[in-house]
Amino acid sequence: MANLTLNQPLTDVCKVSVLCDNHSQRETLGKEWGLSISIELPQDKLWLLDCADTSLFLKNAKEMGIQPEKAKAMALSHGHWDHTGGMDDLMKAGFMGPVYAHPDFATKRYAKEDDGSAQDISFPCEYPGTIIVRDYVELDDGLYMITEIPRREGFFEATEGLYTDQDLTKTDHVPDDAFLLLMSKAGPIVILGCCHSGLGNSLYHLRDLTGLDSVHAIIGGLHLFHSDGKEFENTAKIIEEFSPEMVSPGHCTGDDGYEFLKNRLSCEVLPMGSGAVYQF
Repeated sequence: MANLTLNQPLTDVCKVSVLCDNHSQRETLGKEWGLSISIELPQDKLWLLDCADTSLFLKNAKEMGIQPEKAKAMALSHGHWDHTGGMDDLMKAGFMGPVYAHPDFATKRYAKEDDGSAQDISFPCEYPGTIIVRDYVELDDGLYMITEIPRREGFFEATEGLYTDQDLTKTDHVPDDAFLLLMSKAGPIVILGCCHSGLGNSLYHLRDLTGLDSVHAIIGGLHLFHSDGKEFENTAKIIEEFSPEMVSPGHCTGDDGYEFLKNRLSCEVLPMGSGAVYQF
């Protein structure tokens, strides 16, 4: 049953810009394993989703004519280093806005390396202006943050090799995983960070919360880079179920996952990367 009441869609154009990603869509912009996205709402309201791994997103943004340090606020898709590592540099640049995050965003967490060792991938700094989001919140007119995503039995979730202890015995299910919903004039836009919850869990939760059974576009990481053809196909079927006109997978989707979806889906599939801009 829907329990998140959505306001009317925005009537003016919104712009979603990728400030940093694993690939680049412009020769003049850098790339790294990290993600940062800006959302420009009507009336010159700027929001951020994540701040990548380093200050690279700030350099790219300057080239793109965007000033992240003047953003109204930022939402964190989760607390991993590749989405939060640029926080100190963002503050040094003058960012003073609040940061919206799930209460577990600063949990100590580790990834298992190829040699079996534990790499610390935790949130790397302390920021005093955090606003805790335990389930969902309307961030601004037409912009919502949704977290606390239930994991359905048998559904894919991207948690392999992730742990909450240095001994690598306790799986990290990334409970702080979150995504944004932009109710644009073109229709609902889903903006993902890493989608550790899995796309099926995320979109079905969106449907349960809001009653939405279709979206206009899906943008962001699908975390398929360690997956196989079976999960690629499952993801394609879930996407088809929500009938988007456009999908732009990037970051942790992986090249193989992107190429599969590009060839498999009948909707428009666009490459994502630093410098990609979408207007709705």
